Amino acid sequence: MLLLVAIFVLLLHVTGLIWLREPADLPQESLAPVPFKLEVTLLGKDGLKPDVTPPAVNSQPQPNSKSQPKSKQEAKQPQPKSKSKPKKTATIKEKLPDLREIDQLIKSRSVKLVSRRVKTQPEQQTAQTVSSAMIMPPAGSASATDNFPVSDSRNPSPEYPEMAIFLGYQGTAIVRIKVSANGLSKGAEILRSSGHKLLDESAAKALKKWRFTPSKPGNTPMADSVIISVIYVLYGNNR
Repeated sequence: MLLLVAIFVLLLHVTGLIWLREPADLPQESLAPVPFKLEVTLLGKDGLKPDVTPPAVNSQPQPNSKSQPKSKQEAKQPQPKSKSKPKKTATIKEKLPDLREIDQLIKSRSVKLVSRRVKTQPEQQTAQTVSSAMIMPPAGSASATDNFPVSDSRNPSPEYPEMAIFLGYQGTAIVRIKVSANGLSKGAEILRSSGHKLLDESAAKALKKWRFTPSKPGNTPMADSVIISVIYVLYGNNR
C-alpha cells in the first residue's frame, strides 16, 4: 500500500514538471512589454519646487581666488586711451598793407600809370575816365631795389559800368593783386572800396585778368603782390 502511494506521488511530481516546462497559450498582447511613465520631481529645501530654468551661462570667466596671476606682459599691456580732439592750429592772417602809407605814396606821386580809358560823348558834352596806376614801393626800401613786378602793356583797363555812369558814381578803389612766380594774377583783393559796389566789382573783374613780368631777385622768379589804384571820374553834365 505504501508503495502505491509513493508511485502515485512520484507521478504527480513528474506531471507537474512537464506542465511547467510547456509554454502557456497566452494572448500576444500579454507578451508585449507594458509601457510606463516615470516622473521625477525635485523638491527644494522648504519643500517647494525649484526653478527648473537653467541658469544663463556667462561666457566671461569668473574671477577665481585660486587662479594663477597674470603674466607681466599682460599686466603691462596699456589700456586703450580715449581719442582726444586734435588741437586747432592758429591760422596766421596775412598782414594787410598800411592804407595811410599808400595814401602818402599816392600824394607823393610814387605811382606809375599802367592803363587809362577815356570815353566821350560830344553830343552830351560828357566824358568818363578810368585810370589804373601801380603804387610803387618807397625809395630806399628792399622792394624798390628788387625787380618789381611789371604790368603787361596789353592788360585791359577796367570799364566804367553804364549804370554807375547813369547814377553818377565816382571814386577810387585800391586793389591788391597777388602775382604768381609765372606772372599770373592769383586774385584781386579790395583794400579800400571806392564807395560803390558797381565800381569795385568792375575793377576786380579786370585786374584778375592781368599779367605781369614777375619779380626776379637773384634772377629767380618769385611770387609777389602789387597794389593798383583804379580811379573813376565823370566830366560834364553827369550827376
